[in-house]
Amino acid sequence: MDKIFARRRNTWRTQSLKYLRYVFNDHFVLFLMILLGALVVQYVQFLHNHSLNSWEKAILVLLISGISLLFGRLATFVEAADKVFLLAQEKQVKKILTKSLVRSLIGPAFIILICVLIATPLVQEPVYLIIVWFLLVFAIKGALLGWKLQSFMKNGILQWEKLIKYEEDRKNAQLHFFALFTNVKGLKGHSKRRKYLDFLLPKTKRTYEFLFSRSFLRAGDYLGLTVRLLILSVLALIFIRTSILSIILVAVLNVLLVFQLLALREAVDYQLFTRIYPLKKMAKNIALKRVLLRIVSILTVIELIIGLVFLRERLYLIGLVLVNFLLVRFYVNFRLKK
Repeated sequence: MDKIFARRRNTWRTQSLKYLRYVFNDHFVLFLMILLGALVVQYVQFLHNHSLNSWEKAILVLLISGISLLFGRLATFVEAADKVFLLAQEKQVKKILTKSLVRSLIGPAFIILICVLIATPLVQEPVYLIIVWFLLVFAIKGALLGWKLQSFMKNGILQWEKLIKYEEDRKNAQLHFFALFTNVKGLKGHSKRRKYLDFLLPKTKRTYEFLFSRSFLRAGDYLGLTVRLLILSVLALIFIRTSILSIILVAVLNVLLVFQLLALREAVDYQLFTRIYPLKKMAKNIALKRVLLRIVSILTVIELIIGLVFLRERLYLIGLVLVNFLLVRFYVNFRLKK
């Protein structure tokens, strides 16, 4: 049993490292270095010019603790076939899951430590209190993962279906992140009817435009990805005081979003009827361009409104509009031709 799960961990680790080469490419690493340098400079300036009172320190501690607890999930490496072939070894599987709980705490421990160390200059408390803070947050994270593991057991019996679905969701979440930078195999999508968004469906007789719009609103993680990246863009415009840096970050997020949304082109290929539609070959690409233009236009309007309110140097917003225009006008055409 140990060998089986060790082999699965090594396979997943090897696959993740392969995708990380595309995530941390030269351009993205350079961007991260510039961004990190700018954030460090702003943080040092903030430390020189501001000091926190007791209430502000308490709020900061709670905020940092809550953020650090969000990272790290229970990695069980259970697969769908296990509910049949490993059913006779359920006791051994429980022991493996306990070991997985311990391994799953290694990553969160580093994240909690980094968050605590970054906030230490602001808190300005004795070293022993900082250590107690770290240990307390780490203990809470361990309790949360332990509670999650116990939720997969009922009367001492493993809930295989629930456990398998959780592991699939965990892997899909990580693969979705890799998919922002490269094509990823093994992603599983799910359709969800969002009736409250039906008013956004275009009243059109263009077949592919309607199908792509419906897929964006209901299928996969296209809508969720768009909302998450839009939230990051809004936060960048609000909290990053260097206007040019916030605009660059928002532009990068928009590029990542458009790159990911290009996968909409294959979203309905599983439907055999799409192969016998009496449509021209170019209708598919033209429809996708229209849908992406509509999405990027909405994002641009929201980003412009936020930028006009919070940015100090609003002239840089012209550059953001230009980048979004180039994305839809040239980048999408280039990708679709390939």
